[in-house]
Amino acid sequence: MKFLRTGAYQICSKHRRLALTLAVLLFLVRLSRVNAQDNTSGYRHEWYAEDNDRIKVETDTFNIDMALGPKVRATGQLVFDSISGATPTGAPPQAQWPFPTFNDLYQNAYQQAFNSHFQSASNFNYQNFVVTGLETLQTMTNSILPQVRADAGHDATNSATSSFQSLTNNPNYRNKTVPLTQMQEFRTAFALGFPITFSRHEFTPSIAFSAESDYVSRGIAVNDAFYFNNKNTTLNLGWSGNFDIVRDENLVWEHKSTHDFLAGVTQLLTPKSYITANLTFGTETGYLSDPYRGVITATNFFQDNPSDAALLPEKRPRHRTSEIIYLGYNQFVDPLNGSAEVSYRFFHDSWQINAHTIDLRWNQKIGKRLVVSPMFRYYYQTVASFYYVIVPDFNNLPTAYSSDYRLSELNTFSFGLRATYRIHKHLSLDAGYMRYVMRGLDAATSQSAYPAANVFTVGLRGWF
Repeated sequence: MKFLRTGAYQICSKHRRLALTLAVLLFLVRLSRVNAQDNTSGYRHEWYAEDNDRIKVETDTFNIDMALGPKVRATGQLVFDSISGATPTGAPPQAQWPFPTFNDLYQNAYQQAFNSHFQSASNFNYQNFVVTGLETLQTMTNSILPQVRADAGHDATNSATSSFQSLTNNPNYRNKTVPLTQMQEFRTAFALGFPITFSRHEFTPSIAFSAESDYVSRGIAVNDAFYFNNKNTTLNLGWSGNFDIVRDENLVWEHKSTHDFLAGVTQLLTPKSYITANLTFGTETGYLSDPYRGVITATNFFQDNPSDAALLPEKRPRHRTSEIIYLGYNQFVDPLNGSAEVSYRFFHDSWQINAHTIDLRWNQKIGKRLVVSPMFRYYYQTVASFYYVIVPDFNNLPTAYSSDYRLSELNTFSFGLRATYRIHKHLSLDAGYMRYVMRGLDAATSQSAYPAANVFTVGLRGWF
Protein backbone atom coordinates (compact mmCIF):
# COMPACT_ATOMS: atom_id res chain seq x y z
CA MET A 1 0.00 0.00 0.00
CA LYS A 2 1.11 3.53 -0.60
CA PHE A 3 2.81 5.49 2.17
CA LEU A 4 0.88 8.46 3.50
CA ARG A 5 2.29 11.92 3.90
CA THR A 6 3.15 12.66 7.52
CA GLY A 7 3.50 15.83 9.52
CA ALA A 8 1.23 18.76 10.24
CA TYR A 9 -1.06 18.19 7.25
CA GLN A 10 -1.98 14.65 8.32
CA ILE A 11 -2.53 15.68 11.96
CA CYS A 12 -4.72 18.65 11.02
CA SER A 13 -6.67 16.50 8.57
CA LYS A 14 -7.43 13.99 11.31
CA HIS A 15 -8.50 16.76 13.68
CA ARG A 16 -10.85 18.16 11.02
CA ARG A 17 -12.43 14.73 10.57
CA LEU A 18 -12.98 14.38 14.31
CA ALA A 19 -14.46 17.88 14.54
CA LEU A 20 -16.81 17.17 11.65
CA THR A 21 -17.87 13.91 13.29
CA LEU A 22 -18.72 15.64 16.56
CA ALA A 23 -20.64 18.38 14.73
CA VAL A 24 -22.78 15.80 12.88
CA LEU A 25 -23.42 13.83 16.08
CA LEU A 26 -24.48 16.98 17.96
CA PHE A 27 -26.87 17.91 15.15
CA LEU A 28 -28.47 14.46 15.26
CA VAL A 29 -28.74 14.63 19.05
CA ARG A 30 -30.61 17.94 18.84
CA LEU A 31 -32.87 16.50 16.15
CA SER A 32 -33.65 13.40 18.23
CA ARG A 33 -34.71 15.24 21.38
CA VAL A 34 -38.13 15.84 19.88
CA ASN A 35 -38.71 12.07 19.61
CA ALA A 36 -36.43 10.60 22.29
CA GLN A 37 -36.90 6.80 22.56
CA ASP A 38 -33.93 5.35 24.42
CA ASN A 39 -31.39 6.90 22.06
CA THR A 40 -27.75 5.85 22.35
CA SER A 41 -24.37 7.03 21.16
CA GLY A 42 -20.92 5.61 21.70
CA TYR A 43 -17.23 5.72 21.02
CA ARG A 44 -14.71 2.91 20.91
CA HIS A 45 -10.97 2.74 20.38
CA GLU A 46 -9.30 -0.51 19.34
CA TRP A 47 -5.64 -1.47 19.21
CA TYR A 48 -4.68 -4.46 17.07
CA ALA A 49 -1.00 -5.44 17.26
CA GLU A 50 0.55 -8.50 15.62
CA ASP A 51 3.56 -10.16 17.20
CA ASN A 52 7.10 -9.56 15.88
CA ASP A 53 6.41 -5.93 14.90
CA ARG A 54 4.05 -6.84 12.08
CA ILE A 55 0.77 -5.08 11.32
CA LYS A 56 -0.63 -2.59 13.81
CA VAL A 57 -4.10 -1.08 13.48
CA GLU A 58 -5.68 1.68 15.54
CA THR A 59 -9.40 2.17 15.03
CA ASP A 60 -11.68 4.95 16.28
CA THR A 61 -15.39 4.20 15.96
CA PHE A 62 -18.27 6.58 16.64
CA ASN A 63 -21.82 5.24 16.55
CA ILE A 64 -25.31 6.57 17.20
CA ASP A 65 -28.85 5.17 17.29
CA MET A 66 -31.73 7.60 17.71
CA ALA A 67 -35.33 8.34 16.87
CA LEU A 68 -36.17 10.82 14.12
CA GLY A 69 -39.91 10.35 14.50
CA PRO A 70 -42.48 7.95 15.94
CA LYS A 71 -41.71 5.30 13.31
CA VAL A 72 -38.28 6.25 11.96
CA ARG A 73 -34.87 5.87 13.53
CA ALA A 74 -31.36 6.70 12.37
CA THR A 75 -28.31 4.54 12.99
CA GLY A 76 -24.85 5.68 12.08
CA GLN A 77 -21.25 4.64 12.38
CA LEU A 78 -18.07 6.53 11.52
CA VAL A 79 -14.72 4.74 11.50
CA PHE A 80 -11.12 5.93 11.23
CA ASP A 81 -8.43 3.27 10.74
CA SER A 82 -4.68 3.83 10.89
CA ILE A 83 -2.72 0.82 9.60
CA SER A 84 1.06 0.35 9.59
CA GLY A 85 3.75 -2.28 9.94
CA ALA A 86 5.17 -5.25 8.09
CA THR A 87 3.22 -7.79 6.07
CA PRO A 88 4.25 -10.84 3.96
CA THR A 89 4.90 -10.20 0.27
CA GLY A 90 3.63 -13.60 -0.88
CA ALA A 91 7.10 -15.13 -1.20
CA PRO A 92 7.98 -18.15 0.96
CA PRO A 93 11.12 -18.12 3.15
CA GLN A 94 14.39 -17.96 1.22
CA ALA A 95 15.03 -21.57 2.29
CA GLN A 96 12.40 -22.54 -0.30
CA TRP A 97 13.45 -20.22 -3.12
CA PRO A 98 14.75 -21.73 -6.39
CA PHE A 99 18.27 -20.32 -6.17
CA PRO A 100 20.78 -21.27 -8.90
CA THR A 101 23.39 -23.87 -7.95
CA PHE A 102 27.11 -23.42 -8.66
CA ASN A 103 26.67 -25.64 -11.73
CA ASP A 104 23.78 -23.48 -12.99
CA LEU A 105 25.93 -20.37 -12.66
CA TYR A 106 28.90 -22.13 -14.29
CA GLN A 107 26.90 -23.37 -17.27
CA ASN A 108 25.44 -19.95 -17.94
CA ALA A 109 28.81 -18.19 -17.59
CA TYR A 110 30.56 -20.85 -19.70
CA GLN A 111 28.18 -20.43 -22.61
CA GLN A 112 28.66 -16.66 -22.60
CA ALA A 113 32.46 -16.94 -22.28
CA PHE A 114 32.68 -19.62 -24.96
CA ASN A 115 30.73 -17.52 -27.46
CA SER A 116 32.90 -14.49 -26.74
CA HIS A 117 36.26 -16.34 -27.02
CA PHE A 118 35.20 -18.30 -30.08
CA GLN A 119 34.12 -15.13 -31.89
CA SER A 120 37.42 -13.40 -31.09
CA ALA A 121 39.53 -16.38 -32.11
CA SER A 122 37.52 -16.96 -35.28
CA ASN A 123 37.91 -13.35 -36.35
CA PHE A 124 41.66 -13.46 -35.78
CA ASN A 125 42.24 -16.81 -37.55
CA TYR A 126 39.92 -15.93 -40.41
CA GLN A 127 41.93 -12.83 -41.16
CA ASN A 128 45.31 -14.54 -40.88
CA PHE A 129 44.69 -17.94 -42.41
CA VAL A 130 41.51 -18.33 -44.42
CA VAL A 131 42.05 -15.22 -46.50
CA THR A 132 45.51 -16.42 -47.51
CA GLY A 133 44.19 -19.86 -48.34
CA LEU A 134 46.52 -21.58 -45.86
CA GLU A 135 43.73 -23.17 -43.86
CA THR A 136 40.12 -24.24 -44.43
CA LEU A 137 37.29 -22.99 -42.20
CA GLN A 138 36.79 -26.46 -40.64
CA THR A 139 40.53 -26.83 -39.96
CA MET A 140 40.60 -23.40 -38.38
CA THR A 141 37.62 -24.19 -36.14
CA ASN A 142 39.18 -27.47 -34.97
CA SER A 143 42.46 -25.77 -34.22
CA ILE A 144 41.01 -23.01 -32.03
CA LEU A 145 38.50 -25.09 -30.04
CA PRO A 146 40.89 -26.47 -27.36
CA GLN A 147 42.15 -23.04 -26.42
CA VAL A 148 38.64 -21.49 -26.59
CA ARG A 149 37.30 -24.19 -24.28
CA ALA A 150 40.14 -23.74 -21.83
CA ASP A 151 39.77 -19.97 -21.73
CA ALA A 152 35.97 -20.19 -21.42
CA GLY A 153 36.24 -22.73 -18.60
CA HIS A 154 38.68 -20.51 -16.69
CA ASP A 155 36.47 -17.43 -17.07
CA ALA A 156 33.30 -19.36 -16.21
CA THR A 157 34.87 -20.80 -13.05
CA ASN A 158 35.90 -17.36 -11.83
CA SER A 159 32.51 -15.83 -12.68
CA ALA A 160 30.48 -18.67 -11.11
CA THR A 161 32.62 -18.70 -7.98
CA SER A 162 32.20 -14.95 -7.49
CA SER A 163 28.43 -15.06 -8.11
CA PHE A 164 27.90 -18.09 -5.88
CA GLN A 165 29.90 -16.57 -3.02
CA SER A 166 27.96 -13.32 -3.33
CA LEU A 167 24.71 -15.29 -3.22
CA THR A 168 25.58 -17.53 -0.27
CA ASN A 169 27.21 -14.76 1.77
CA ASN A 170 23.98 -12.75 1.76
CA PRO A 171 22.58 -12.82 5.33
CA ASN A 172 19.09 -13.64 3.95
CA TYR A 173 20.28 -16.70 2.01
CA ARG A 174 18.34 -19.74 3.22
CA ASN A 175 16.39 -17.61 5.72
CA LYS A 176 13.58 -19.64 7.31
CA THR A 177 11.00 -16.87 7.80
CA VAL A 178 8.86 -15.23 5.13
CA PRO A 179 10.06 -11.89 3.73
CA LEU A 180 8.08 -8.86 4.82
CA THR A 181 7.41 -5.44 3.39
CA GLN A 182 6.49 -2.25 5.23
CA MET A 183 3.16 -0.54 4.62
CA GLN A 184 1.12 2.35 5.97
CA GLU A 185 -2.45 3.34 5.21
CA PHE A 186 -5.33 5.40 6.57
CA ARG A 187 -8.99 4.54 6.02
CA THR A 188 -12.16 6.52 6.59
CA ALA A 189 -15.56 4.79 6.52
CA PHE A 190 -19.13 5.54 7.46
CA ALA A 191 -22.50 3.78 7.37
CA LEU A 192 -26.02 5.17 7.80
CA GLY A 193 -29.25 3.25 8.26
CA PHE A 194 -32.85 4.37 8.67
CA PRO A 195 -35.10 1.70 10.23
CA ILE A 196 -38.74 2.44 9.37
CA THR A 197 -41.50 0.69 11.32
CA PHE A 198 -44.91 0.10 9.76
CA SER A 199 -47.53 -2.58 10.34
CA ARG A 200 -45.55 -5.72 11.25
CA HIS A 201 -42.42 -4.68 9.36
CA GLU A 202 -39.17 -2.93 10.12
CA PHE A 203 -37.75 -1.87 6.77
CA THR A 204 -34.15 -0.58 6.84
CA PRO A 205 -32.42 1.07 3.88
CA SER A 206 -28.76 1.92 4.45
CA ILE A 207 -25.69 3.30 2.72
CA ALA A 208 -21.97 2.90 3.37
CA PHE A 209 -18.75 4.46 2.13
CA SER A 210 -15.08 3.63 2.72
CA ALA A 211 -11.98 5.27 1.26
CA GLU A 212 -8.23 4.79 1.38
CA SER A 213 -5.49 5.69 -1.06
CA ASP A 214 -5.92 2.59 -3.22
CA TYR A 215 -9.45 1.37 -2.47
CA VAL A 216 -12.80 3.14 -2.56
CA SER A 217 -16.01 1.32 -1.66
CA ARG A 218 -19.63 2.46 -1.99
CA GLY A 219 -22.41 0.29 -0.62
CA ILE A 220 -26.18 0.23 -0.39
CA ALA A 221 -28.42 -2.27 1.38
CA VAL A 222 -32.04 -2.96 2.23
CA ASN A 223 -33.42 -5.27 4.90
CA ASP A 224 -36.97 -6.15 5.89
CA ALA A 225 -37.76 -7.74 9.27
CA PHE A 226 -41.28 -9.14 9.31
CA TYR A 227 -42.76 -9.98 12.74
CA PHE A 228 -45.56 -12.52 13.13
CA ASN A 229 -46.76 -15.26 15.48
CA ASN A 230 -47.37 -12.63 18.18
CA LYS A 231 -43.86 -11.29 17.49
CA ASN A 232 -42.35 -14.62 18.52
CA THR A 233 -41.06 -15.15 15.00
CA THR A 234 -39.10 -12.73 12.81
CA LEU A 235 -38.40 -13.29 9.13
CA ASN A 236 -35.46 -11.33 7.69
CA LEU A 237 -34.91 -10.70 3.98
CA GLY A 238 -32.08 -8.51 2.79
CA TRP A 239 -29.77 -7.48 -0.03
CA SER A 240 -26.53 -5.53 0.00
CA GLY A 241 -24.35 -4.35 -2.84
CA ASN A 242 -20.85 -2.89 -2.88
CA PHE A 243 -19.47 -1.06 -5.88
CA ASP A 244 -15.73 -0.63 -5.44
CA ILE A 245 -12.71 0.59 -7.34
CA VAL A 246 -9.27 -0.84 -6.62
CA ARG A 247 -5.79 0.12 -7.77
CA ASP A 248 -4.13 -2.92 -9.35
CA GLU A 249 -0.41 -3.77 -9.43
CA ASN A 250 0.05 -1.33 -12.35
CA LEU A 251 -1.69 1.50 -10.41
CA VAL A 252 -4.67 1.30 -12.76
CA TRP A 253 -8.10 1.64 -11.17
CA GLU A 254 -10.15 -1.55 -11.57
CA HIS A 255 -13.81 -2.21 -10.77
CA LYS A 256 -15.12 -4.74 -8.28
CA SER A 257 -18.74 -5.43 -7.34
CA THR A 258 -20.24 -7.56 -4.58
CA HIS A 259 -23.85 -8.64 -4.01
CA ASP A 260 -25.17 -10.54 -0.99
CA PHE A 261 -28.69 -11.89 -0.49
CA LEU A 262 -29.87 -12.97 2.96
CA ALA A 263 -32.89 -14.92 4.19
CA GLY A 264 -33.21 -15.74 7.86
CA VAL A 265 -35.54 -16.43 10.74
CA THR A 266 -35.37 -15.77 14.48
CA GLN A 267 -37.65 -17.84 16.67
CA LEU A 268 -38.39 -17.15 20.32
CA LEU A 269 -38.43 -20.50 22.12
CA THR A 270 -39.15 -19.28 25.64
CA PRO A 271 -39.18 -15.81 27.20
CA LYS A 272 -35.46 -16.32 27.84
CA SER A 273 -34.21 -18.23 24.80
CA TYR A 274 -34.27 -17.96 21.02
CA ILE A 275 -32.62 -19.40 17.92
CA THR A 276 -31.50 -17.76 14.67
CA ALA A 277 -30.95 -19.37 11.27
CA ASN A 278 -29.65 -17.43 8.25
CA LEU A 279 -28.76 -18.34 4.68
CA THR A 280 -26.62 -15.94 2.62
CA PHE A 281 -25.72 -16.17 -1.06
CA GLY A 282 -23.02 -13.88 -2.40
CA THR A 283 -21.32 -13.09 -5.68
CA GLU A 284 -18.21 -11.03 -6.50
CA THR A 285 -17.00 -9.93 -9.93
CA GLY A 286 -14.16 -7.80 -11.23
CA TYR A 287 -10.67 -7.33 -9.85
CA LEU A 288 -10.43 -9.72 -6.87
CA SER A 289 -6.64 -10.00 -6.61
CA ASP A 290 -4.48 -8.41 -3.92
CA PRO A 291 -2.17 -5.97 -5.76
CA TYR A 292 0.44 -6.22 -2.98
CA ARG A 293 0.86 -10.00 -3.09
CA GLY A 294 3.15 -11.77 -5.53
CA VAL A 295 4.20 -15.31 -6.38
CA ILE A 296 7.55 -16.99 -6.93
CA THR A 297 7.81 -19.29 -9.94
CA ALA A 298 10.13 -22.19 -10.65
CA THR A 299 11.48 -23.82 -13.86
CA ASN A 300 14.05 -21.56 -15.54
CA PHE A 301 13.20 -18.62 -13.27
CA PHE A 302 15.95 -18.53 -10.64
CA GLN A 303 16.09 -16.04 -7.79
CA ASP A 304 19.44 -14.25 -7.64
CA ASN A 305 18.91 -11.72 -4.82
CA PRO A 306 17.91 -13.12 -1.40
CA SER A 307 17.07 -9.60 -0.22
CA ASP A 308 14.59 -8.85 -3.00
CA ALA A 309 12.39 -11.56 -4.49
CA ALA A 310 11.54 -11.45 -8.18
CA LEU A 311 7.75 -11.89 -8.00
CA LEU A 312 4.93 -12.12 -10.48
CA PRO A 313 1.71 -10.35 -9.45
CA GLU A 314 -0.85 -12.85 -8.21
CA LYS A 315 -3.82 -13.59 -10.45
CA ARG A 316 -7.10 -14.64 -8.84
CA PRO A 317 -10.31 -15.53 -10.71
CA ARG A 318 -12.45 -12.51 -11.58
CA HIS A 319 -15.61 -14.19 -10.31
CA ARG A 320 -16.54 -15.75 -6.99
CA THR A 321 -19.78 -17.10 -5.54
CA SER A 322 -20.32 -18.06 -1.91
CA GLU A 323 -22.92 -19.58 0.37
CA ILE A 324 -23.13 -19.12 4.15
CA ILE A 325 -25.26 -20.99 6.67
CA TYR A 326 -25.49 -19.48 10.16
CA LEU A 327 -27.12 -21.03 13.23
CA GLY A 328 -27.25 -19.29 16.61
CA TYR A 329 -28.74 -20.05 20.02
CA ASN A 330 -29.12 -17.67 22.98
CA GLN A 331 -30.20 -18.72 26.48
CA PHE A 332 -30.53 -16.78 29.73
CA VAL A 333 -29.78 -18.91 32.81
CA ASP A 334 -31.66 -17.69 35.87
CA PRO A 335 -29.68 -19.47 38.64
CA LEU A 336 -26.40 -18.00 37.32
CA ASN A 337 -27.81 -14.61 36.33
CA GLY A 338 -26.03 -14.94 33.01
CA SER A 339 -26.62 -15.79 29.36
CA ALA A 340 -24.98 -18.08 26.83
CA GLU A 341 -24.48 -17.35 23.12
CA VAL A 342 -23.56 -20.25 20.84
CA SER A 343 -23.25 -20.03 17.05
CA TYR A 344 -22.00 -22.04 14.10
CA ARG A 345 -21.23 -20.71 10.63
CA PHE A 346 -20.50 -22.72 7.48
CA PHE A 347 -18.97 -21.04 4.42
CA HIS A 348 -18.42 -22.43 0.92
CA ASP A 349 -17.30 -20.67 -2.26
CA SER A 350 -16.46 -21.31 -5.89
CA TRP A 351 -12.75 -21.12 -5.06
CA GLN A 352 -13.25 -24.46 -3.27
CA ILE A 353 -12.84 -22.98 0.22
CA ASN A 354 -14.95 -24.62 2.92
CA ALA A 355 -14.88 -22.90 6.31
CA HIS A 356 -16.36 -23.59 9.73
CA THR A 357 -16.66 -21.11 12.60
CA ILE A 358 -17.75 -21.92 16.16
CA ASP A 359 -18.37 -18.99 18.50
CA LEU A 360 -19.00 -19.36 22.25
CA ARG A 361 -19.76 -16.46 24.62
CA TRP A 362 -20.98 -16.11 28.17
CA ASN A 363 -22.35 -12.88 29.67
CA GLN A 364 -22.13 -12.92 33.46
CA LYS A 365 -23.80 -10.19 35.48
CA ILE A 366 -21.99 -9.37 38.73
CA GLY A 367 -23.93 -7.10 41.07
CA LYS A 368 -26.06 -4.38 39.57
CA ARG A 369 -23.54 -2.61 37.36
CA LEU A 370 -20.93 -5.06 36.01
CA VAL A 371 -21.18 -7.61 33.19
CA VAL A 372 -18.18 -9.83 32.38
CA SER A 373 -18.15 -11.67 29.03
CA PRO A 374 -15.55 -14.35 28.23
CA MET A 375 -15.48 -15.61 24.63
CA PHE A 376 -13.89 -18.29 22.45
CA ARG A 377 -13.95 -18.62 18.66
CA TYR A 378 -12.56 -21.37 16.45
CA TYR A 379 -12.22 -21.07 12.67
CA TYR A 380 -11.04 -23.62 10.09
CA GLN A 381 -10.81 -23.41 6.30
CA THR A 382 -9.66 -25.61 3.44
CA VAL A 383 -7.23 -24.43 0.76
CA ALA A 384 -8.27 -22.44 -2.31
CA SER A 385 -7.97 -24.30 -5.60
CA PHE A 386 -5.36 -21.87 -6.98
CA TYR A 387 -3.09 -21.55 -3.93
CA TYR A 388 0.62 -22.26 -4.46
CA VAL A 389 3.65 -21.79 -2.25
CA ILE A 390 5.69 -21.67 -5.48
CA VAL A 391 4.06 -21.75 -8.91
CA PRO A 392 5.76 -24.76 -10.50
CA ASP A 393 6.32 -23.68 -14.10
CA PHE A 394 7.07 -20.13 -15.26
CA ASN A 395 6.63 -21.20 -18.90
CA ASN A 396 3.21 -22.76 -18.30
CA LEU A 397 1.37 -20.59 -15.79
CA PRO A 398 -2.03 -21.76 -14.51
CA THR A 399 -5.19 -19.75 -15.17
CA ALA A 400 -5.21 -18.43 -11.59
CA TYR A 401 -2.53 -18.45 -8.90
CA SER A 402 -1.86 -16.87 -5.52
CA SER A 403 0.59 -17.39 -2.65
CA ASP A 404 -1.46 -15.40 -0.13
CA TYR A 405 -1.29 -17.42 3.10
CA ARG A 406 -4.89 -16.42 3.84
CA LEU A 407 -5.96 -18.78 1.03
CA SER A 408 -4.10 -21.79 2.45
CA GLU A 409 -5.50 -24.47 4.73
CA LEU A 410 -5.49 -22.91 8.18
CA ASN A 411 -7.25 -22.45 11.47
CA THR A 412 -7.53 -19.64 13.99
CA PHE A 413 -8.19 -19.46 17.70
CA SER A 414 -9.57 -16.37 19.43
CA PHE A 415 -10.19 -16.08 23.13
CA GLY A 416 -10.77 -13.06 25.28
CA LEU A 417 -12.66 -11.21 27.95
CA ARG A 418 -14.83 -8.10 27.91
CA ALA A 419 -16.16 -6.14 30.88
CA THR A 420 -18.98 -3.58 30.80
CA TYR A 421 -19.61 -1.29 33.78
CA ARG A 422 -22.69 0.91 34.11
CA ILE A 423 -21.24 4.07 35.64
CA HIS A 424 -24.55 5.90 35.60
CA LYS A 425 -28.00 5.21 34.20
CA HIS A 426 -26.98 7.32 31.21
CA LEU A 427 -23.38 6.12 30.80
CA SER A 428 -21.44 2.83 30.60
CA LEU A 429 -17.77 1.96 30.12
CA ASP A 430 -16.45 -1.20 28.48
CA ALA A 431 -12.97 -2.65 28.01
CA GLY A 432 -11.82 -5.86 26.44
CA TYR A 433 -8.86 -8.02 25.46
CA MET A 434 -8.63 -10.76 22.83
CA ARG A 435 -5.78 -13.02 21.79
CA TYR A 436 -5.85 -14.05 18.13
CA VAL A 437 -3.69 -16.89 16.75
CA MET A 438 -3.60 -18.20 13.17
CA ARG A 439 -1.89 -21.47 12.23
CA GLY A 440 -1.20 -23.08 8.86
CA LEU A 441 -2.13 -26.71 8.41
CA ASP A 442 -0.35 -27.75 5.22
CA ALA A 443 3.20 -29.07 5.12
CA ALA A 444 4.52 -26.49 2.68
CA THR A 445 3.55 -23.02 3.90
CA SER A 446 5.91 -21.60 6.54
CA GLN A 447 4.34 -21.02 9.95
CA SER A 448 6.13 -17.66 9.98
CA ALA A 449 3.56 -16.38 7.45
CA TYR A 450 0.69 -16.66 9.91
CA PRO A 451 0.13 -13.85 12.42
CA ALA A 452 -0.74 -13.84 16.08
CA ALA A 453 -2.07 -10.65 17.63
CA ASN A 454 -3.27 -8.94 20.77
CA VAL A 455 -6.44 -6.86 20.49
CA PHE A 456 -7.42 -4.28 23.11
CA THR A 457 -10.63 -2.23 23.12
CA VAL A 458 -12.04 0.51 25.31
CA GLY A 459 -15.30 2.34 24.81
CA LEU A 460 -18.06 4.57 26.20
CA ARG A 461 -21.78 4.35 25.57
CA GLY A 462 -24.35 6.94 26.54
CA TRP A 463 -28.16 7.03 26.68
CA PHE A 464 -30.08 10.25 26.11
